[in-house]
Amino acid sequence: MDIKNPRLPDKKVKCVLMSGEYSEFADTVGKLNIDVISSIPSQNLPKYERYHSDMQMHNCGYDTYFLRNDCSIYKKIILSKNKSAKVISEENTNDSNYPNNVSLNGTLIGEYFLTNINHCNKEMLSWYINNGIKPLNVKQGYAACSTAVIEYNAVITDDESVYNACANNKIDVLKISKGSIKLKGYSYGFIGGCCFKPDKKSICFFGNAQTHNDYKNIKDFCKNYRIDIISLGNGALTDIGGVIPII
Repeated sequence: MDIKNPRLPDKKVKCVLMSGEYSEFADTVGKLNIDVISSIPSQNLPKYERYHSDMQMHNCGYDTYFLRNDCSIYKKIILSKNKSAKVISEENTNDSNYPNNVSLNGTLIGEYFLTNINHCNKEMLSWYINNGIKPLNVKQGYAACSTAVIEYNAVITDDESVYNACANNKIDVLKISKGSIKLKGYSYGFIGGCCFKPDKKSICFFGNAQTHNDYKNIKDFCKNYRIDIISLGNGALTDIGGVIPII
C-alpha cells in the first residue's frame, strides 16, 4: 500500500488541526489559505500539553485517523472534510502522566514509523505494520515532537535516540542543539512541534527561524532538498504542539 505521509504533502494542505492557545499563529496559517481547526483542551493530557494537536490526533495517511480518547469531537470535523475517513478513538484512560500521554506521538519517515514502541498505541502500531511500514523504535516518547520531517528520507532532530535510529537506517538526519525553541511550562521545546509543511516545497516555522542557534545548518539542510523556509513570526521559535494536516 502506498501511504501518503501527511507531514510531506504532495500538494497544498487544505485543512489542519493546531493549538487553540496561539490565535496569532492560527491567523497567520489562515492567511496561507489553509482552513484552521483550533484544538480544544484535552483533560487527559498534562497541563501544558492539553492543546497540543500532535498529542490529540494522529493522521496515518489521509484515510485513517487516531484520536485521544477525550477528543472525539474531532470525528465529525474529519468526516466533514474526508467522507471516506476511518476515525478510531483510543480506549478511555484517566492517567495523563508520561508515558500515557505519548501514545499517538509517532511519525512516518520513508518506509519507517518512528515511535517508542513500548508507549505507542498498539492498534495504531499494528496499522502501520499491516500496511508494510517498519517500526523504528526510539527511547524518546515524544518522537513526533522531536522530529521535523523535511523529505521522504530526511529529518531534523535534537534528540540523540532519534538521531542514532535514523543514522543507523540510512535516513539523512541533521542533529541540532537544544534550547533555541520555547515551550510553555518546560525549559525548551522541540523542532517538530514548531514547524509544518504546508506544501511540497516549503516548511513553516512558528516564530523567526533565524533565531535558532543552528539556523545556518537548518537552512543548508533544507536547501539540499529544495525546501524553502517560511517564518510565521518575528520572535523566538515556539513549540505549539505541532500541526496535524487533516486534508
